[in-house]
Amino acid sequence: MSEYTAISFAPVQGFIEKSRKLRDLYGASLILSFLSSRLVQEALCQGLEVISPGLPTVQKGMPNRILIEGKFERNDVQKMLLTEWQNLLTICREWVEDNLSIPEEQYCWSQKAEEKGIQKREWERWGSYTWEIFWGYGGTIQGAMDDLETRKLKRDWTAINWVGESSSLTGTDAIAWHQLGKELAQGEQPGRTLNETEQRELKRFYHQLAWILDKPESRNKEQRKEAIPSDEALETYFQQDDSGKFIAPNERISIPELVKRLVTYEKIAEDIKLEKIKNKRTDPEFKDITREAGYWTGWFMGDGDKVGDKLKELASRHKNDEKQQIKELKYFTHLMRNWGKEFQKKPDLFPQGKGRVIYAGGDDFLGVLYSEETKKPAEPEKVKPIEALRWLLKLESRWQELQETIKQELDLDFAFSVGFVWAGHQVPQRDILQHCRDAEQRAKNLGRNRLTIRVVFNSGQYVQWTCPWDYLHVLQNYCDRDGKTWGENPNWSHIYNDWAQLKARHAAAGLFFNYWSLTHILHQYINT
Repeated sequence: MSEYTAISFAPVQGFIEKSRKLRDLYGASLILSFLSSRLVQEALCQGLEVISPGLPTVQKGMPNRILIEGKFERNDVQKMLLTEWQNLLTICREWVEDNLSIPEEQYCWSQKAEEKGIQKREWERWGSYTWEIFWGYGGTIQGAMDDLETRKLKRDWTAINWVGESSSLTGTDAIAWHQLGKELAQGEQPGRTLNETEQRELKRFYHQLAWILDKPESRNKEQRKEAIPSDEALETYFQQDDSGKFIAPNERISIPELVKRLVTYEKIAEDIKLEKIKNKRTDPEFKDITREAGYWTGWFMGDGDKVGDKLKELASRHKNDEKQQIKELKYFTHLMRNWGKEFQKKPDLFPQGKGRVIYAGGDDFLGVLYSEETKKPAEPEKVKPIEALRWLLKLESRWQELQETIKQELDLDFAFSVGFVWAGHQVPQRDILQHCRDAEQRAKNLGRNRLTIRVVFNSGQYVQWTCPWDYLHVLQNYCDRDGKTWGENPNWSHIYNDWAQLKARHAAAGLFFNYWSLTHILHQYINT
């Protein structure tokens, strides 16, 4: 009898949704891909055949939905995932404890040797309760996939109670520091505000951590030639530059948030065996985004339309020929993952030095058009609106070959829906990511195979336009009020303002603001 196993897992606390910096996004993506990769490798070691995802030996961008020919026991799945996650946490925690100058006896956040098997502390709780793991099994591919979806209806997570003040990032989880988990004195309340001494200790913890991580190769315990500067010296240091390469000195983050930052440090990534940001030590250093006044950024989030339905359709074909079923499913997932791999590597994907793909798993991707931070006196060159628009006009062509291959070889229609957010410098990155998700979802809700452009101003107000990819070229005919057209550097703020006015009028009238209503105002600007 044939056997098939479908596996999916996800963090209880959304890794990507609650990310603040580019480094957060990278770290979250690296962790998810690493854990998926370890499950896939374990399945291969057990002699099972991995149907999906394609490219099972490529860790980067590996999705967290896995389909296997054979029975991969749920207990084995759970044990492997939690073991690898707990090992990752241990490496990160021990690195912090080894490199800060805080005495070992002052750490309260993890188990002591005598507590193992008796009492969990904060790191151990996160090790046990971060992930929801779903497992489906059946005698057919379709049966295993259906069983997985049925089991998902029953959630699989445990909430963590914590003591202390909450993260400045999520506001829902406790701040990670060495005295997290300290036993309360009689009469003390779990959510009490830290006293003056504790606030000073908390500040010391984050200042030391931020200082080391600003130059981790020379300031780690093994390499630094001098002691960590005093509290006063660190205060002066961060008055001159408080941005923080990995962690800003004024940030107060939870354990999962801390881990997302740490795994992007090359030495820790090597210890964990994670895919690294830099393939070679000589590669350019990771740079964050310049978000000074006047620097706009363009964020894009794309997702394949109805990919799950396409997998189900392939699984429902050739019911009397399992080998052909498996062949087509493997081919489809291979095409998708290979496209994501090549998409990230394209040298001409962005204007030079002005873009980065954060992740590309094949059927979904996220990236940004931006100006890199620089220590040079000259300000980095801005990404101009016209550059972003030119880039968008070419975006659909990046997957046309994939579409044609899928249509010819598998007789499936495939397309991407994309949300593109053009954001002012004062818009928080967390808000930008939510705008990206909303814009992408809007593109799907209005018919799929579409692009939603959302312009978000520093005030938080925004205007947006959704259109099929075939209609995007209409913006090349734009003409501003001064008569400037495409190629003459037209003033795009004119159309921004009129979009906003149109939206306000339609909102007052209770009308739906979409591509067709916007067309009325576009006619004012388009040469015919």
